[in-house]
Amino acid sequence: MGLELRGIQSPIFFEPIDFTFHAQAFILLVGSSGSGKSSLFQIIAQVSSLPYSGQVLIDGSQVSQLSIVERVQTVGILFQNPNHQFTMENLFEELIFTLENIGHPLQEIDAKIAEVVQQCRCKAILNRPIHHLSGGEKQKAALAVLFAMNPRVYLLDEPFASIDRKSRLEILEILKELASNGKTVILCDHDLTDYGAYIDHMVELRDGQLREVFQIPCSEMTQVASKEVASSSKLFHMDRVTCELGNRLLFSISDFTFYQGISCILGDNGVGKSTLFRSILQFQKYKGRITWKGTVLKKKKSLYRDLTGVVQEAEKQFIRVSLREELQLDSPDSERNQQILQALRYFNLEQAFDKSPYQLSGGQQKILQLLTILTSKASVILLDEPFAGLDDRACHYFCQWILEESNQGRSFLIVSHRLDPLISVVDYWIEMTSEGLIHVKEVTITNPLTSRSINAQGEVK
Repeated sequence: MGLELRGIQSPIFFEPIDFTFHAQAFILLVGSSGSGKSSLFQIIAQVSSLPYSGQVLIDGSQVSQLSIVERVQTVGILFQNPNHQFTMENLFEELIFTLENIGHPLQEIDAKIAEVVQQCRCKAILNRPIHHLSGGEKQKAALAVLFAMNPRVYLLDEPFASIDRKSRLEILEILKELASNGKTVILCDHDLTDYGAYIDHMVELRDGQLREVFQIPCSEMTQVASKEVASSSKLFHMDRVTCELGNRLLFSISDFTFYQGISCILGDNGVGKSTLFRSILQFQKYKGRITWKGTVLKKKKSLYRDLTGVVQEAEKQFIRVSLREELQLDSPDSERNQQILQALRYFNLEQAFDKSPYQLSGGQQKILQLLTILTSKASVILLDEPFAGLDDRACHYFCQWILEESNQGRSFLIVSHRLDPLISVVDYWIEMTSEGLIHVKEVTITNPLTSRSINAQGEVK
């Protein structure tokens, strides 16, 4: 029977949705930013704040009629923002809390935690405070909690937005194994990299309707070269910069120079890329010196007229009650206002002027966040996972904007695990490890291609 939607309607889906997902399969759900993928997941899992009508059935049982314990063991959801998923101080306590709440036998809890930790490869983060984890590590922790609940249907909303490729492939293997063992796994993503070898089906949400797409997402490997080091003027210099997090040395950078232009920092989850950005912005304590324009960086109001950044979670950056106010469209800068209005029209967000930023989808929140930062007067912008929740069209739009701004003298430092939009944009590729930063001459990037169509029998055309 699997997962069946009957007559689902809501303020987002005006026409009734009738659709049955393949049972015991790994399914990729695709759709443009703001198309309603997250809202659909929340309706299926019965955690939606939006009213809706219709029925969600799993193996013939109506999900809304199940008790809370039965429901979480029937359908589990991994939210786009993993911070919404945690209650306890660390993952170990979170797993105990979860297992106790679903009535798992107390004498079997330790064995179950050991099984989940091994399955999700998360032993290194088991006892670390959740607020000390990187975005990608939080995603892994949230996935472990979902595994502990062992539902029949897994819903994963952009689970790889902050995850390095090595971990991404590990998790894809785990998810494929889950489907092979009888689970139904539905994952939504904008980045189609690597899925060809793992998924059984692909479904698209477009214009409020679901339809199966008979395509195989495929990729190619692309080699991208950096500019010669020092072919631009110096931007930042880091001299014996070290940072600790929870009495743990996170990174040590003895001597490194960032140059003007567009730089992309690569590195595994948890190596300290976001913390490095917070250090440059003077929001994180560190030892050593970071110099800019020949002077040591210090936290003062005037610094943020020239230096600003985008954090991973867009919602942390909003301070006003509507898009109109957040974007400051009442400012006297008519050229800036025109630029914003043009972008809002492009993304079909004009009608959302008076909405709260928190009413937008994850992708739309990211668009708003990028619009706010890119139309600022700052000469240096730090972008931490700027493509999370964005479809290819939006990625291309903002990459072109970044390139144009760079050509006019602005500099960008970018942290991203999604690299394909940056192939023709980045000047300097930089790798970060716990031992420091190094300029990389050449990078190999997995680049999604236009999918090859296949017929209903699965034969490649």
